[in-house]
Amino acid sequence: MKEFKKYIIPVLLTAIFIAIMTTGGLIKRPFNQNDNVKGYIEKVKKDVEEEKWEKAKQDLDKLKSAWKIVEKRVQFSVERDEMISIDRNIARIKGALEVQDKISAIVELSEVNENWDDLEK
Repeated sequence: MKEFKKYIIPVLLTAIFIAIMTTGGLIKRPFNQNDNVKGYIEKVKKDVEEEKWEKAKQDLDKLKSAWKIVEKRVQFSVERDEMISIDRNIARIKGALEVQDKISAIVELSEVNENWDDLEK
């Protein structure tokens, strides 16, 4: 029995770690409306295109909150640099919204969308 435990525990732990590290695509999906990052990216983009700056700022705050929820779930299954890139994109979007720069906001929204899609790869 001791021999069995000696081998089964490391095998089980390795299997658990592999499962955690390869499920980024699954656990980044929204579990409810509060963590729908992709949906909020689209909402902010629509607001910017329509030049509804105050609504865009509100939706950006929701995007930031959703990202913080998802970030905790995916932190062990995606690269840290990818997570930092999304944080930086959100900060740049905030700046673009403050000065009502439509072009910069759309560029950053496109980039954060691309970074989001790349998380599961």
